[in-house]
Amino acid sequence: MGRLLTAGRGVPKIGGVRARPIVLLISLLLGGGCAGPAASGPSPAELARFDLQARLSVRASSLVGRAGEFRARGERFPADCTGFVEAVYEAEGLPLRALMRRTAPEERRGVEAAWRAVQAYGAVLPRGEWPAPGDLVFWHDTYDRNRNGRADDGLTHVGVVLYVVDGVVVFAHRGGKAVARGAMDPRRPHETTADGVAVNTPIRKHDARVEGVPLLAGELFAGYGRIDPEKVPGARALAGR
Repeated sequence: MGRLLTAGRGVPKIGGVRARPIVLLISLLLGGGCAGPAASGPSPAELARFDLQARLSVRASSLVGRAGEFRARGERFPADCTGFVEAVYEAEGLPLRALMRRTAPEERRGVEAAWRAVQAYGAVLPRGEWPAPGDLVFWHDTYDRNRNGRADDGLTHVGVVLYVVDGVVVFAHRGGKAVARGAMDPRRPHETTADGVAVNTPIRKHDARVEGVPLLAGELFAGYGRIDPEKVPGARALAGR
């Protein structure tokens, strides 16, 4: 699969390079046309899931440029990558922070706790499977967390998938200064652009103390994760806001 629905608006530029989102015909999902009367559209549960994924994507995109702390449903979240994804999910009825605390109460690393919450209340996507808008995307070794000069820091960064187009995953993440958009294509992790389109944006700053460590999103990619609302007790995500 090389093309998926975009939930964002317009055509964003990533590092000065314009991405190329596409339009998915909703009529193909709902059936009809040449498919004939035997075709069936998505179930109400599937439609609710599509709506949730789109809301997560739009919510994450709306925070691009935000530099300070995040707020959602009366809660405050820190101005870092974990706080960003927690706020996005909380705003759309998925209590990610609570799931992280429940799954990994002793874990002080927020990204690791988010990964474990996905494993407990959803799924880590198999390698080669494309993510959906709103899914979480994880990276490893995006900075020298333990300050030992080696790339041995495990999971260190998380963001939210906005959409996938032509195999390029466009995501939002809380970068060094503010929430920003980025691009990634794990199929060609060492390329920055292709045909004028952003393919992999840097997600780690160059550090002279740690030589030879990759800098691009595709090179440091760890996996995609998806929370399943039906596994979350009391989740309001599929019941409306």
